[in-house]
Amino acid sequence: MNLPMIRDFIAKNIVFLGFAVMFIFFALANESFIKWDNMLDILLRMCITAPVAYGVMLSLIVKGIDLSCGTIMGLVGLTIAGGISSGMSLGLSLFLAIIIGAAIGVVNAFLIARANMNPFIATISILFIGNSIEKVATKGGLPIYLYPLPKALDYVYRGTILGVPFPIIALLAITVSLWIFLESTIFGRKMYASGDGIKASRTSGIPVRFYYGFAYFISAMCAVISGIFLCSQVRSGQPLVGHSYIWDAIGAAYLSTIVSRRHFRPNVLGALFGTFVMSVVANGFTLMGTAFYWKEFAKGVVILLILILSVIKRKYQRG
Repeated sequence: MNLPMIRDFIAKNIVFLGFAVMFIFFALANESFIKWDNMLDILLRMCITAPVAYGVMLSLIVKGIDLSCGTIMGLVGLTIAGGISSGMSLGLSLFLAIIIGAAIGVVNAFLIARANMNPFIATISILFIGNSIEKVATKGGLPIYLYPLPKALDYVYRGTILGVPFPIIALLAITVSLWIFLESTIFGRKMYASGDGIKASRTSGIPVRFYYGFAYFISAMCAVISGIFLCSQVRSGQPLVGHSYIWDAIGAAYLSTIVSRRHFRPNVLGALFGTFVMSVVANGFTLMGTAFYWKEFAKGVVILLILILSVIKRKYQRG
């Protein structure tokens, strides 16, 4: 392998090489890192973060951004916990949580696809409104604990099928379904086309605004799934709890564009890999006993490096 070939290999795989170095660092820093129980913890954290990352990825496909996902997660958890604690059945509580998530998705879709608002402004407005609702509903931010937790809800995060945790099976099903939708259906290809070029898509008869709205609606429903998993994990509804996941999700979604082999296109498998990266970072620093504020610092550095690597890779490929 000559020097140009080595340089080309590094440029194309710089993200994977960087992740390998980080993974080895954590493995050497703490022997518990590579044990199966810890790897399982990382995978289970991914099951909460990945659906949100997929939602953000969909908004990136249509050249937008969805910042309301964390708020949806919090509202879903509070709705479920509040409903059960007030005497509602689990089924009705889940139904109301799904309705709330779907309603926010419809509002986002309307604001962006029909009212033609800037996605950042529209979704951050929903974020602020949702945050306020969460605080008001919990008298300033008091969690709603569920003891005992309904068995069916407990199963969502802690159940197993043939020894495999249910959340992992659910995540695989979501990942495969979304991958098939985006990569193997006309509907998915039209969604990519809507983001790649508005004028060209409209000329070819693609209803661009519909796909914009659809992306934000599905993004909201992905956040609902994560909110249900999170509620089951923490056995409660906790206001603002989703915000600790949304930034990981955004980092994972943007990382998918860097590892993409097709012109920096957001994609499902890339978002899954990005979620793994963010989960490894959080887990690795936790095992090292790093204070929570330094973990946030580390995540910020990782996201910044992602952006820098993106710029480097773009310049290299253009040059």
